[in-house]
Amino acid sequence: MELETYTEQITVQDTDVDYRGLMKPSALLRYAEQLATANSCQKGFDAEYFCRLHLAYLLGKQALRFDRVPRKDEKLLFTSIPERSRRAANKRVTLVQDGAGETVALVDARWILVDTQEGRILRRPPEQLDTAWNLEVPYELPQTVGKPAELKTAGVWKASYSLCDVNGHINNACYLDIACDALPLEVIQAGPLRSVSVKYHREVLMGQSMEVLYGPGEQGGWYVAGRRDGQLAFELICRQ
Repeated sequence: MELETYTEQITVQDTDVDYRGLMKPSALLRYAEQLATANSCQKGFDAEYFCRLHLAYLLGKQALRFDRVPRKDEKLLFTSIPERSRRAANKRVTLVQDGAGETVALVDARWILVDTQEGRILRRPPEQLDTAWNLEVPYELPQTVGKPAELKTAGVWKASYSLCDVNGHINNACYLDIACDALPLEVIQAGPLRSVSVKYHREVLMGQSMEVLYGPGEQGGWYVAGRRDGQLAFELICRQ
């Protein structure tokens, strides 16, 4: 079965890597989101299209896995593979390969289409939009985020200018940077994160604040969450 895909070759920049010279998880998610937007525009579904129909795609959850963490200056082939709506969510997988054609990373994102006028999830997307994507995409990553019994506070984070995107709230990828900053330094120094599953519960608008908490995961790894006004804004599980 031939899949509908969108590809770009991307060079890992200085701004994409950590102190080890290895790609940050947040950079991988930013590229995946960038390709999703480019693919949509290529199909004729640009910002004007969504604005005219009062529609918007929001990320409900996503997961990533590094088979090998890319290094600075590596040239990578990113392939974005979109799936039609299932249970009110569109799966979009981003496959990342190195110069030898080996898979080095995978992102499995679940996008939710919403009616911006009525503020509700659109269960039936416009046919023109939905039929542009694949019936099924044969890739999947675990999306479960188990919550530990005990959590420690890492402090309060403000949705500052540098964290917010064109929508005026903390960018989805930035939550991974926040999580890495919240975890004890010795955890980060033990090795790069190789897998993350994250759920987005409610946006944090520019100027708002959230308390960030963390604790050891139920089945290994680390759990990190943000609470705005006492309610979950995001939560994730990450492993090395």
